[in-house]
Amino acid sequence: MKKSMVFSMCLVSLLSADALDDVFKNAKVDGYIRGGYQNQDISGDKSYKNDSIGGKLHFETANYNGISAAVSFYTTNKISNNDGEGIAFFDSDNKSYSILGEAYLQGVFGNTTIKLGRQELDIPFADTDDIGMIPNTFEAGVLINKDIPDTTIVLAQVQKWAGVDAPKPEEFTKMYNDDSVQTLGITYEGIKDLSLSGWYYDLKSKNDNDLDDISYIEAVYANKINLVNYELGFQYAKQSHKNAQDAKINGASLSIGFEGTGLTLNAAYNKSNDNAADNGFGGGPFFTSCEHLTLAEAGADGKATTYGLEWDASGIGLDGVTLGYTNLNLEASNGIESDEDDFVFSYDIKENLNLTAIYSDVDDKINNDKFKNTRVFLNYHF
Repeated sequence: MKKSMVFSMCLVSLLSADALDDVFKNAKVDGYIRGGYQNQDISGDKSYKNDSIGGKLHFETANYNGISAAVSFYTTNKISNNDGEGIAFFDSDNKSYSILGEAYLQGVFGNTTIKLGRQELDIPFADTDDIGMIPNTFEAGVLINKDIPDTTIVLAQVQKWAGVDAPKPEEFTKMYNDDSVQTLGITYEGIKDLSLSGWYYDLKSKNDNDLDDISYIEAVYANKINLVNYELGFQYAKQSHKNAQDAKINGASLSIGFEGTGLTLNAAYNKSNDNAADNGFGGGPFFTSCEHLTLAEAGADGKATTYGLEWDASGIGLDGVTLGYTNLNLEASNGIESDEDDFVFSYDIKENLNLTAIYSDVDDKINNDKFKNTRVFLNYHF
């Protein structure tokens, strides 16, 4: 509450009475209402159910001399079932909760954007990972600059986070080792059909085996041959530890789309060397990450391989319908394997109304975990 009052006082102090009237008169309100259902069937003998209604209400002022402000309220509320297994729908005590997930000031000055406060953030190793009812949001200061042609530079100081992957989804808590995380990212798109990016994260390791810093590079090349679109991706991450082996992660991906059919085929591979991969704060950037399992679950010197397809059914008259399938295979250094099969159905009922159903069959022999998970979401955007 105190932080919200300070935030409001800062905004008001920047504006005259007339300017304040214009800023709020031309403000924007949007968001979504979300209904969620989940069934977690563990090893065929236990079944857990969760259902919830919630969403996001976002208020953003008009721009005044390059400065605007915004707040977002998120909520998730039990309808009838709340068994607590599966993807987190509720708080750390498995209860309904609401949170002021965004509260920021934003300034746009030429080619530079500065955003200060609670905000949604989607960069490698820190992302919203919107797989449940409330996504991850972060308390951060972010600077984005595009003065150099075809180049985007991102500087961020990330203090806290909350949401689906956070230790306490309902409360903003400090980042890794109760400290902040600094990051620098550079993306270059000056070469035709090629995007190059590099990132560095300082995590301030305090214990011997903790992550100390992360270096990450990614290259994506997209082009087409006749009616075939294709995309090649390469990634490399070095995750350094204070007094333990560094993890070195390689990855490659291939996507092939066939115009006129709505069909896209894809495959990806990741390998960690010397230590286990870490997803950071969210779902992680690795090409092979799936709904539940990622390269991290394979442990040190683990391998991950995925293949799958996506089909846009509008070509046969089913407008708004998309079907997807992905198979993931993990292999630990001792040869034990885990598998995950994901089936996704998405239907844009109307422009602002979407139904998504996700069914996952997970046999994680590496970590002795076997379950089937079904999630259904109905999203109405306004």
